[in-house]
Amino acid sequence: MSETTQAATSPHETKVYSTVQEIPTGTAGLVEGQYIWKGEDPSRVFIFFCGAVSGKLIPMSPIFQRWKWVERFSHSVVIAHDPLIKSTGSLQLAWYTGTNNGPDFDEIISVPLRLARSLSDGEVCAFGSSGGGFASLMATVRNHVDSTLVINPQTNVLRYQPHMRDAFLKTYLEDPKTLQHADHERLSISGSLWRYYDKCRTQVVVNSHDSLHYNSHVLPLQRAVRRQNFKSITFDQYDDKKNGHNPPSMNRTLWLINRWWPKAIAGPYRSEVQGMKSLKTLKR
Repeated sequence: MSETTQAATSPHETKVYSTVQEIPTGTAGLVEGQYIWKGEDPSRVFIFFCGAVSGKLIPMSPIFQRWKWVERFSHSVVIAHDPLIKSTGSLQLAWYTGTNNGPDFDEIISVPLRLARSLSDGEVCAFGSSGGGFASLMATVRNHVDSTLVINPQTNVLRYQPHMRDAFLKTYLEDPKTLQHADHERLSISGSLWRYYDKCRTQVVVNSHDSLHYNSHVLPLQRAVRRQNFKSITFDQYDDKKNGHNPPSMNRTLWLINRWWPKAIAGPYRSEVQGMKSLKTLKR
């Protein structure tokens, strides 16, 4: 980290800029409703997708999860905002899908994608866990990004916890009606696999002790990937009985990130990352 690098600032204290070019290197800013960290190395850029928001934090929306992590990155980071998570609402998770009447996923992520590409001509990298993992995978199979890492992701909204799923569907289905084929495609990674060019280097990591995501989300996706003979999506598992669905600690997650994207973590912070001895290929 250079002498000009500052600590990332809280989203509610961060300066608003008109363009990413105005943000000084080594600082954070808000552009078009997205949280931006301007890193020193332009060879890559990251897009972080967020998962479920705690109910008590909804009035503070927009919420940008992991904003305290970004100063540890060599590269710029865009933390994408999901517009369905509103300070005046009660929805905690919307998977960036939009509503069935629009806007849709592609429209919602068009802003963070455009900002990311204005920060780097190189690799666009997607990262997220849980609901943010779903959005990262959807960006993958819709061919928006170059590489992806997800942890304990949902892969089918309809297989998620009923209270979270049903709250979302009340917003998604603005007109009372049943889900149509196009809706199932928008709410399922496997349903969108037919779009995939098999060119995005993708790693799916799941905790074997996260029963719901292991059995109902990741294994079905792995089977679908194998049926279509995709080579660019790989699967690993780790064993953490204590944390279950919760992602690994920050330093272990940063190790996974630096493993997938070498030198993504800035030099002064690499000594802090912690490996995961139980990580291994998911063989089913």
